[in-house]
Amino acid sequence: MTSLDPLRIRLRELIEEARPPTGGVPLAQVTAQTASVLPLLVELPRADAAGAQDFESFEFRECLTVLSLLGRRLALLDLTPSAAVCVVQAALRAALEARQQDSWDFGDRAVAAAVEGFVLGREERVAQQHGERAAACLRPLQIAEQCWALIPSGEHDAEALSGYVDALGRAMLDTDASIALVDLSQLGRAERDTAIALFAVDETVRMLGGTCVFCGLDTRWSTAAKEAHIDLGHLLVTESLSDGLRMVLRLARASGPRAGAWRAVVDRLRGERT
Repeated sequence: MTSLDPLRIRLRELIEEARPPTGGVPLAQVTAQTASVLPLLVELPRADAAGAQDFESFEFRECLTVLSLLGRRLALLDLTPSAAVCVVQAALRAALEARQQDSWDFGDRAVAAAVEGFVLGREERVAQQHGERAAACLRPLQIAEQCWALIPSGEHDAEALSGYVDALGRAMLDTDASIALVDLSQLGRAERDTAIALFAVDETVRMLGGTCVFCGLDTRWSTAAKEAHIDLGHLLVTESLSDGLRMVLRLARASGPRAGAWRAVVDRLRGERT
């Protein structure tokens, strides 16, 4: 056992005694997240002979930074604010016992730093949850036998958009579709990375022997495409979604049923792997 083990064990005991509402998060996980601050709390400078402490010293500022990060981690675990404060107070009590002190003036500052970090972490967690809900609602939409559409809306980063593009490609491959429609008018951000992710649909569809139609391109997307060195002149573009729908349906009627060559290749490769 290391010298920190008794302190960690004491922290676990104090957290179990306090029984903070963790929402199903195991106390062992809460303890593991909290234990990192214990050595800093124990080693903080003691008050001088006059009882004064320099809270602006490097040791105290470092400890406050770690406490703020702890608050953020507890927020990302979906703990409530009261539960987070309870956990931090347990850590302060464990450190006080190890320092053989009854109290110190640093306690209120420590809790305030953790709460500040908790607020930032809660904002981050809420944004993450909103993004997950938005992503769960976004799926490729089959609008005809040969046509699939991707109509993203809201705020999405480039990584998420790449995932939607991959999903569109898989849907087209599985159904032997040949035509895709991508509407960009409802997206909140038009940036270099998002342009690269979305305009990659054209290459994906061409690899499947199909055709992609884009609509909803405004000056924002023209600027983003230019920054990404994407030539929009090589793409099929319509002004509005209604125009795009008419075009892809016309292309679908003209193309007729597909022979399913790509799917046959994939099925053969899958068979070879088994």
